[in-house]
Amino acid sequence: MKRIYSLPAIGLLLSFLLANLIANGQAHFTVNVTGKGKPMILIHGLYCTGEVWKETVAHYQDRYECHVVTLAGFGGNAPALSDHFMEDVKNDLVAYVKDKKLKKPVIMGHSMGGFLSFWTAASAPDMFEKVIAVDGLPFLSVLQSPGATGESMKPMAENMKAAMAKQTPEQIKNNQLRILASMISSSDRVAQVAEIASKADPATQAEVMYEMFATDLRPQVAAIQSPVLLLGAWSAYKDYGATHDGSLAAYQAQVSNIKNARVAINDTAKHFIFYDEPAWFFETVDGFLK
Repeated sequence: MKRIYSLPAIGLLLSFLLANLIANGQAHFTVNVTGKGKPMILIHGLYCTGEVWKETVAHYQDRYECHVVTLAGFGGNAPALSDHFMEDVKNDLVAYVKDKKLKKPVIMGHSMGGFLSFWTAASAPDMFEKVIAVDGLPFLSVLQSPGATGESMKPMAENMKAAMAKQTPEQIKNNQLRILASMISSSDRVAQVAEIASKADPATQAEVMYEMFATDLRPQVAAIQSPVLLLGAWSAYKDYGATHDGSLAAYQAQVSNIKNARVAINDTAKHFIFYDEPAWFFETVDGFLK
């Protein structure tokens, strides 16, 4: 017998399939898989995409199966915005590892991606072999406001969110060209990352910034059982009083609740350590992975 499907029925089926995709985390990020070997998950920073890991993937793809994540609302990916977007992403990263049956992957994130790496590993303490944060912290706000709490930072975070959400692509690019000059030494790299940033959804970036400034993960990261490497940089702020010893102490305080955490500070790189000091970056990460 020939079956006839009505348009409403097809619409209902598509809605069900979409809901199933969202439930399995497909709405919150895309993943590009390259290489072979032990799995390694790589998470980019604010306004960026997985493209920033290009050289890192080239370095590791003969030993690691690199799962390069690009979040929804970044780099032209469709948004999947909520008022708990970062927690949604964190939950979906855990689900992704389970769905793909990845055995003890390494998770590495830059900046915002480091924050997500800490949160994901704290939520699944036995899931990851090692955790690497590249200038990403459990609670960014306390570096600027000692004594800050997630609650005390909410008014400032709300103001930042409101301003960021209104930006046009041109404004995002121009602002990033200015801001990235303090984060990357190479002008060519600054232009490259600013171009990527111009494709980002402003409302998503605003929500992410709000959640990072108003979420203190320091108590939660105590649950992490994996060895942790936190890479830091400070040279961009030396004119404002930053020093090696002061920066080292501040970074160590961020991971003091983790039983097996190591901090390595670079004295010449800016925020994008893997761009500014790639030899030091790979030597330090290689040593930790071995």
